Amino acid sequence: MLSQRKILVVEDNVINRTMLCEILSGQYQVLQAENGQAALSVLKENGDQISLILLDIMMPIMDGYTFLSIVKADKALSAIPVIVTTQSDGESDEVAALSHGASDFVAKPYKPQVILHRVASIINLRETAAMMHQVQYDRLTGLFTKEFFYQRVKEILLRNPNRSYDIICSNIDNFKLINDIFGMPAGDQLLRIVAELYIKKVGDKGICGRFNADQFICLLEHRETYTDSLFIQASEQINSLSSAKNIMMKWGIYEIVDRTISVEKMCDRALLAARSIKGQYGKFCAAYDDELRSKLLQEQAITDGMEAALKEGQFEIYLQPKYRIKDDKLAGAEALVRWNHPKWGMQSPGLFIPLFERNGFITQLDQYVWNQACATLRDWDDRGFDPLCVSVNVSRADIYNTDLPDFLLEMVRRHGLSPARLHLEITESAYTENPHQLIETVAHLREVGFVIEMDDFGSGYSSLNMLNNLPIDVLKLDMKFIQSETAKPINQGILRFIMSLARWMNLSVVAEGVENRDQLERLREIGCDYVQGYYFARPMPCGQFEALLQEHGASVQEEYLQTEPRYDQGAPVLLVADEDAAYREQVKRVFEGRYQVVEAPDQKAACQCFSDCGHRMAAVILSMTLPEQGSMTVLEAMMREKHSRHIPIIATGIQDPLLEEQALEAGADDYAAKPHHQKSLWKRVHRAMDLTASRERERRLQDEVYRDYLTGLLNRRGFDSVMETLQQEHLPFAVILFDINQLKYINHTFGHDQGDRLLMQFGEILRSSTRGGDILARYGSDEFVLVVKQMRNENAVLAKGREICQAFLSGCRQNAISASCSAGIVIADAGTAMDTVMKRTSLALTRAKASGQGGCCLWKE
Repeated sequence: MLSQRKILVVEDNVINRTMLCEILSGQYQVLQAENGQAALSVLKENGDQISLILLDIMMPIMDGYTFLSIVKADKALSAIPVIVTTQSDGESDEVAALSHGASDFVAKPYKPQVILHRVASIINLRETAAMMHQVQYDRLTGLFTKEFFYQRVKEILLRNPNRSYDIICSNIDNFKLINDIFGMPAGDQLLRIVAELYIKKVGDKGICGRFNADQFICLLEHRETYTDSLFIQASEQINSLSSAKNIMMKWGIYEIVDRTISVEKMCDRALLAARSIKGQYGKFCAAYDDELRSKLLQEQAITDGMEAALKEGQFEIYLQPKYRIKDDKLAGAEALVRWNHPKWGMQSPGLFIPLFERNGFITQLDQYVWNQACATLRDWDDRGFDPLCVSVNVSRADIYNTDLPDFLLEMVRRHGLSPARLHLEITESAYTENPHQLIETVAHLREVGFVIEMDDFGSGYSSLNMLNNLPIDVLKLDMKFIQSETAKPINQGILRFIMSLARWMNLSVVAEGVENRDQLERLREIGCDYVQGYYFARPMPCGQFEALLQEHGASVQEEYLQTEPRYDQGAPVLLVADEDAAYREQVKRVFEGRYQVVEAPDQKAACQCFSDCGHRMAAVILSMTLPEQGSMTVLEAMMREKHSRHIPIIATGIQDPLLEEQALEAGADDYAAKPHHQKSLWKRVHRAMDLTASRERERRLQDEVYRDYLTGLLNRRGFDSVMETLQQEHLPFAVILFDINQLKYINHTFGHDQGDRLLMQFGEILRSSTRGGDILARYGSDEFVLVVKQMRNENAVLAKGREICQAFLSGCRQNAISASCSAGIVIADAGTAMDTVMKRTSLALTRAKASGQGGCCLWKE
């Protein structure tokens, strides 16, 4: 149960204070203060918990006006709405209270129905505004959220068709490292500094938003040139204010030349431009251009063709010879891969390997290379060639497969080979991501007989720490390291130290990238064991290597958005239903110009007005003394009709508490006692309009708060709320947690527009594959949840998970997209806590992903 809202009653008269407390205590938790000074003390203790203040004006020690001035000047308290209560019902008091910052005004003696109505309305307005702020503004920086930024850009471009604009975005290089080293508070401070810089630089010439952790973006009026000095200055300002130093910002610029594409795609192009210079020292900004577009199209073409290429055997194994340095004998080879495309010709690995590492396809390609290498070794053994060892690359993505040792062991046994014949090259950069899992996996591989090589030693900062912890057999020195170190005088380099360290650790050393005789002799002099490089041979097809093997033999060593609805044309209608013609004329003079004022002297005319222009009705000023009880007839008719139920109604009549209460109970939003000043009526009408609009926004906002804007499914908050209700029904249920495996890659490579389409596609598959009573939610950025009520059958729920995974995979293939999903499944008893259920589904999902993308796994104890 939600805790009651708190209301502070500030009233010096004990009887009045007690009366207000009795009226409010049934629905609210009431705090009391006898004057303004005491009220400030209460606010100091409870300010952030108070929903509204009921404030008397005339009080000793500190009166209401002084209290209002202090509260409204305090940033932490100024948002709390205040309803002023006073003995006088004069308009001057009301205007004075409102001018001091009061939200509303009620006169004494207190009428319970009126008090409760006004209090509920004001609290509703405040809470709706707060919820709108949460949806539209980033909590940490105060900038627009991504979705609201998109919406605002669309509106600006639509309103200004002849103005030119640019979209500029920024990324912080290695922001995760900043959080890890300096801590989350320092990271948050840095983000606020960047946001303040955006606001200051953009000013009133554009708008700013925050997309993700370190991604900021703005729409800015177009300028002809952007120089590095502009962004260097911005980076220097950020570094001068942040506790984390040496912050590197990368900026991307997209000039909006094509307004037919979506805003999402415009922003993606700016982000792609920023990413294109990531890691480039001295490069601060980049513009989206044809070259970047061509690169993106090329990557798309590579991705579209990669699976077919693997099936058709377009990937070929090349072998680079490895020589023993003491006698120049052929000692082994490194297996590399080339893509012989039927149209493009032979493709360099630098073109497709980094892309495959990002999209996850590298695991399938690695397994293909491993299998081809083993098959080649088996063929040569059968034909009587000298046995040799082959090194193969194990990518970072492969390490996360907990079944890797079993997979490799089964593969070498299938080909009748000893595990020692296959050397596994682990890059040292893999150690920085998940060292614990890497150490555990490599230790297991070494235990079953594989030879472990640390590849690219000397290219990163973690090598010595990795040497200390990782069980390895061979150090493979990085090519660039060899080329730089062998150029130094022999007594100044660190190669000797590395060789001494390797000897002490009983490791063999391989130097790659040897290009000339001088490098070879230098390595021979310091005692290096093996070399490979262009000085000896380039990578070659297996047939050519086979000829080399026949000629020389081998020496083997075994140690190895929905927008607001638009009205029809014509001004909004204000209906004045009143029997007094003079009063109707007064109202008409005040409101005419902004509204089309329609007069109705009786119930029949009022109903006819609803029939003619109800769709344009902005508000109704309704006399409670229409002839023949017509006013109640009109109110009842409006409450019955769905389209008119939300039109604000200001009831008017004589100063009569019973009549006022009757009007409010029948559905009126406010009551204006006659006689009254027309300016007061103007305020009441627009206050009622604000309240009605707020209710409509709240209805939509409620949907936004609990619904994912992109897929229309429940979001995390909505899911938690629904599951809380479900658990109260004490019924068993099954939970399936889905994860889209390649979403991050697709967003980074092809833009969030393409990623969003995938998410919407998965949402539609969930809807079409489930029953009406099932619970569907988008649980995270790339995670979805399906809850099947009253489900105990393990086979049935597994079949459902596989059906949805297969449907998604098939849909992606039809659209030429390389994506799949995995699923973790739990069958839960009614009494199991949801935290426990979701932890189990997460564990099951991890197991499913480890067994191969696209799999389903049922959690078992």
